[in-house]
Parts: sequence; structure tokens; C-alpha cells
Amino acid sequence: MCEPTLMMVAAGAAKGLQIWGQRQSTKAQFGALANQRDAQNEEIAGKASREMGERVKQGRAERATMQVATGEAGVGGNSVAINMMDVMFQQDYDVAAIGKDADYAQRSSEARYKSGLASVKNPSLLENSLQIAMAGAGGYASGLQIQNAKALGAVG
Repeated sequence: MCEPTLMMVAAGAAKGLQIWGQRQSTKAQFGALANQRDAQNEEIAGKASREMGERVKQGRAERATMQVATGEAGVGGNSVAINMMDVMFQQDYDVAAIGKDADYAQRSSEARYKSGLASVKNPSLLENSLQIAMAGAGGYASGLQIQNAKALGAVG
């Protein structure tokens, strides 16, 4: 009789299919995590870009207002130039701060992505092979039990 061998092959094949399904699920989870990270980073970059653009517009408006006011008042000289440079410095400082905040947010997004990857169960090839082998051995043992039970039933 070949029942133990048949049971071993069937159990191993069933476990192999189960593991294949788990691997597909793992790949899907990895893909979903990567898509989420990419979308977050795109959103972070877009927000930072908009904020930087708004801050540059605000700086231009401040300088234009200052130029008009000094022109109407007939004021000029070093104090006006220093104030203009200060407005420009503040604008550049704010734009750099926005960029730094976006960088930190993207690092945080990457850390969440890596943490998510670590939480996904992803057994190694060796672990999967051992699971299949153990299922096959269990199937073989079950087949032997069935074979022995049949033999005892035929004798008794």
C-alpha cells in the first residue's frame, strides 16, 4: 500500500499551497505599506512646496510695501537697505524651516514604513521548507496509522 506516501505528499502539497498564499499576502502588505509611504511623502512634499511658495509671496509683498512706503516718504539710505535685507533674511529663514520640517516628516514616514515592514510576518525559505517537511512527516505518520488500523481490522 502507498497510503503513507500519498498522505505525506498530500499534506506537504497542502502546506506548500498555504505558504504560497501567505507569501502572496505578505507581498501585498509590503506593497500597500510602500504605497502608503509614497503617498505620505508626496503629500508632505506638496504641502511644503505650497507653504514655501506662500512665504516667498509674503516676503515679496512685504518688500514691495516697504519700497512704496519709503518712496512716498522720501526716505532712503542704509536703514532702508538693512530693513529690506532683514525681510529677505526672515523669508529665507522661514523657507529653510519649512524645508527642514518637511524633511523630518518624511523621515518619520520612512520610520513608520520600516516599522510596518518589521511587523509583517515574513518567514524565511528555511522556515517555510521546515513547515512543509513537518506537514509531510505528519501526513506520513497519519498514513501509517491508517494503514496499521486497516491491517488490524483485517486481522481482528
